[in-house]
Amino acid sequence: MNNSKPINLYAKALDFLSRRDYSFRELFTKLQKYSEDIEAIKVVLEEMVTKKFLNEERYIENYINAKSQKFGAQRIKYQLMNKVADQELINNIYRQANIDEFATAKSIWLRKFHGKQPETAKEKAQQIRFMVARGFSLDTVLDVIKIAIDDNVD
Repeated sequence: MNNSKPINLYAKALDFLSRRDYSFRELFTKLQKYSEDIEAIKVVLEEMVTKKFLNEERYIENYINAKSQKFGAQRIKYQLMNKVADQELINNIYRQANIDEFATAKSIWLRKFHGKQPETAKEKAQQIRFMVARGFSLDTVLDVIKIAIDDNVD
């Protein structure tokens, strides 16, 4: 009967991975719902890593590419911290991705605010809060708003 659990976990893990990529930590958490045998789960996950079905670097790259047009670096890195244990790996892959955060921020700002420059302090604060909540640094947000005001949004 003990042999049936790892086979079941293996099939369950393959089922999850056939739908989308998961990080090691995410898949571990998902499989814990189906078995309390932590060692069996670790064995299955290590086999997935060995067969390259489960790959942290690929997961991080895909996650960054999927989220980089919608969110800033701070938010993406924060979300990844909850999914992947290796913070240094996250930072290295993010640096290699060469994402133009300013262009992304400007694009989001233009879509959300239709190029409408803030006329009052309240409007400016609202725009800043929205952009910071999206994960952009305050410096980047202020630069986007300043350049948009200076350029009269081309």
